[in-house]
Amino acid sequence: MITPAERATPLLAVAGPTAVGKSAAVLALAALLERDGVRTVLISADSRQVFRGFDIGTDKLPAEVLAARPHAGIDVAEADQPFTLYDWLAIAREAATGTTGSETPQIAIAVGGTGLYHRGLLRGFLTGGARPHDPEIRARLERELAEEGREHIEAQLRGLSPAAADAVANASPRRILRALEIAQLGGDSMATEEEPWSGPNAYVLLDEPDLAAHRTKIAERAAAQFAGGLVAEAKALAARLPAGTPALSGIGYREALQYLAGDITEEKAVTHSSGRSWAYARRQRTWYRGEPITHTIHAGALQTPEEVAAALYPIARSLIEQGG
Repeated sequence: MITPAERATPLLAVAGPTAVGKSAAVLALAALLERDGVRTVLISADSRQVFRGFDIGTDKLPAEVLAARPHAGIDVAEADQPFTLYDWLAIAREAATGTTGSETPQIAIAVGGTGLYHRGLLRGFLTGGARPHDPEIRARLERELAEEGREHIEAQLRGLSPAAADAVANASPRRILRALEIAQLGGDSMATEEEPWSGPNAYVLLDEPDLAAHRTKIAERAAAQFAGGLVAEAKALAARLPAGTPALSGIGYREALQYLAGDITEEKAVTHSSGRSWAYARRQRTWYRGEPITHTIHAGALQTPEEVAAALYPIARSLIEQGG
């Protein structure tokens, strides 16, 4: 249900493909708003940054930066445990509305490239519903997945909750199983009527118009991640997580583990990681073409975080003024 706190909370969603500088721009924006006496509530809208220990490969901000400017939604789950859109929305909504009522003006800023997170927060689906869990049902569904395959699980989910099936259509089998478990237990799966965020809000896309420059940036970042300890991080994660944990096949981590196993050279690991990241950026752009973006701001190689923040600033100020 929509709460009075939500009605009073301005929400700025900052989206865009990977490696265009979203996080740095939002940090610069937070500094500008803080100068005005505005409290900023920062929320990570990145589905990989929710997992503890996945730092270098997900491009998390350094620990010292997060200590100074905490982001809700970072390091909130273990990669081998169920974590759904429901769970992230609960975290994001609590952070965004938790301090409403203070005389200090504030704004919630959700920044990241997971489009489904932004869609859920702005449109309001998957809110207020139960997230039941039953180990026996879960075990049975896992057996069915192993014996009957993914299509069998997806068909069951679509029969119970078409909206849930659509929302996890491209997700891992683990997420599809979790959605089906919720639906079978009578939980409020993703078919809940949409209740859009009722406070002032804007959906801003940051993008790099020079695709060649963007691809170069992605390649440079992949190389920097491997040079900066990604292989050691992947080795440590693989040592403590069960084999087959989906997050271990994420961009960068799969390649690092392949390199450790001697299957590919480090050079090929970097190239493959960069290629998968570029393919992901292309999928993100396709997704955003279908979203109700309110503003598009050029970001990337030729823009500093401060320049992008200056373009975001009037949008944020307008939302704050609308929130009263």
